[in-house]
Amino acid sequence: MKFVRTIITAAVMATSMTAIAQPDPDFHIYLCLGQSNMEGNAAVEPVDRADVPDRFLLLPTVDFTSPARTKGEWCKAVPPLVRQNTGLTPMDYFGRTMVANLPENVRVGVVPVAIGGANIDHLDKDFDPASIANEADWYKSFMAAYDNEPYRRLVECARVAQRQGVIKGILLHQGETNNGNQAWPEKVKKIYTDLLADLGLEADDVPLLAGEVVTSEQGGVCGGMNAIINRLPEVVPTARVVSAANLPQKGDGLHFTAHGYRVLGCRYAVAMLATMGIDDPDVEYSEEIPFVPQPNPSEGDYVFDFESFNPAIWEKGTFDKATRTFTAGKYGFGGWEFTVPIDLSGYRYLVAELEEDESNGVSFRVFDTASYWEKSYEGNFNGGKLIVAELNGMMKNLDSGIVPLNTAKVYRVGFWAYGGKPIRIKHVFATNSDPYSGVSDVMADAECGRSEIYSLSGSKVADMWPCDYLSPGIYIMNGKKVLCK
Repeated sequence: MKFVRTIITAAVMATSMTAIAQPDPDFHIYLCLGQSNMEGNAAVEPVDRADVPDRFLLLPTVDFTSPARTKGEWCKAVPPLVRQNTGLTPMDYFGRTMVANLPENVRVGVVPVAIGGANIDHLDKDFDPASIANEADWYKSFMAAYDNEPYRRLVECARVAQRQGVIKGILLHQGETNNGNQAWPEKVKKIYTDLLADLGLEADDVPLLAGEVVTSEQGGVCGGMNAIINRLPEVVPTARVVSAANLPQKGDGLHFTAHGYRVLGCRYAVAMLATMGIDDPDVEYSEEIPFVPQPNPSEGDYVFDFESFNPAIWEKGTFDKATRTFTAGKYGFGGWEFTVPIDLSGYRYLVAELEEDESNGVSFRVFDTASYWEKSYEGNFNGGKLIVAELNGMMKNLDSGIVPLNTAKVYRVGFWAYGGKPIRIKHVFATNSDPYSGVSDVMADAECGRSEIYSLSGSKVADMWPCDYLSPGIYIMNGKKVLCK
């Protein structure tokens, strides 16, 4: 009897353990793959770390030291999500929007592998790590985080995730490095097909969402790639393309602003929810461009002195110091040039602002080489008057690929234009103060009036003050914080 009882007990325990080991069908998992825009190239702001839902989780695919995270162990999805020191990604607001529209018992998890500058071939199952031997050191260090095998790392961590949940979709954002490559859709199809096979998934159960790159209308240097990305559903029937229309970029023509990443993430979620039959989801983050105060230099900033402005670095331009008016020669460049390069790496932002919206194809350029003919960072005003560039994320588009700018060695800063039209420059300065949060102290009371009201995250929430339906909290009006009791 004792022997029989032991067998029965062992059988019950085995059954119980099997039941415990079953993945939770209400834990929805999304694999996220791509290059720098999936990796995150905008600074994470306080609003992005606030109120992250407990039901939105991250399975890191690398170890973090700050914040402390372990590869393959679930944690709350507080940014950064890809690797430490990376930025805001579409995943952040994808996850927030997903959990806001799914039943309260449903959790959402993301499993990200993303490498800035990655070619689509480098994300393939059959990628040979030896092929990147001649790549830049910074790129090899990114790849090394995944032991030079990003596809295998994604599959390894996806299998870990499958022990607890169910893979419901794959998110992709890649294309800049393959700009113009007509074979891109077929290359993506192979990666998608291999992932399905290696993870035992069916295409009908796991849609593929691919995001557009920065559009040409927004100054995207790879905007033409979107025509190729939009062909993806022709070769992958379960694929959907997520639009990047009207999403602002940070000035380099490649990467979205933090606002752009938030909106793009919401759009990914809307597309995924549509595959579940949810066609009118609740999207809390507004697509309206956030309120942007006028930035001004302050103590400790590096301010470029107009006394040393050279209007003829290339072509014969003129400069009126009294009015700070620069008129470039034809295809000319004027600004500041340094025999000994200056170090701006200790600052977070570089601000260039004009007095009026430009109408002469004006771009703001920063060189990390002594030669004017070497490629530089190029920020296009696109008919506007303000560029706020994150120095840590500055890139330049070489023929061999997109590489970071060395902000520790800046030889030249200034303005390029078609020429012949005056450009009134307000200021150029490097700063550690976030130009987007330059609002004054909180006022307990404000005058009534028709003045647009914004949340601290930059979303417009009302047309006038006071507003009866606003929740208690702090808002922005006329560049000042006001308290709604």
